[in-house]
Amino acid sequence: MHAGDLGTDEIRQLVDVVVRESGHNLVGVRITTYPAAEPSELLAHALVLKHADELAPDPLSRLSTYTIEATAGRRVVVAVWADEVSPWVWRTAPKHLARVEAGGFGVVRQPGWVWLSAPSALSFLAGARDGDARRFPDVHVVVSVFAESRPRLVRRLMPGGYSRWVDGVFARAGVRLGEGDAAHWLLCGHVLHLAYFSPDPDVPPLVPWHLLSRAEKRGGAKLS
Repeated sequence: MHAGDLGTDEIRQLVDVVVRESGHNLVGVRITTYPAAEPSELLAHALVLKHADELAPDPLSRLSTYTIEATAGRRVVVAVWADEVSPWVWRTAPKHLARVEAGGFGVVRQPGWVWLSAPSALSFLAGARDGDARRFPDVHVVVSVFAESRPRLVRRLMPGGYSRWVDGVFARAGVRLGEGDAAHWLLCGHVLHLAYFSPDPDVPPLVPWHLLSRAEKRGGAKLS
């Protein structure tokens, strides 16, 4: 947040201040600038709340501000330290969604699908723990986390097969299938799987094919 012009060199200097004061490495961190007539820490808090849906839950508890008086005007640097369990999903989830979209699956035309790639949904996914769920416009998102990445070992943790097991996952999360779009991310080690269910009976669900039991695979065509 800045008053006056802000050039590349000044941005670099501000980053250096945060690195020095916080001890955090900011390599690869997205930096966004916001002009303000009179930057202040109070205004910085208001800015964070305005963009809270793009951040992990309770951003103010992880907020740090750094005020720098510069010749060209005051700058207030706002840092919201991410409480992310799986930051790697920021890179892999959009690629996974793009592969599904390229496959022409019907679920990609559902109203809730577009929200899966929104910054707020990706931030939730990066910070989610096993069983976490959140309602976004037009879609419920539920996350399951497994330490194991090998499908054979993950399947052993799904008694009765994925289709029966996922009913319990959604029930525990308070999500009722058939009452709206529902997405199920499965984080298996550093591998992503996705299921998507629509209440429209004419839209076949997207299911995590590699995690289905042999019986489930015999029961229908490959869906993901």
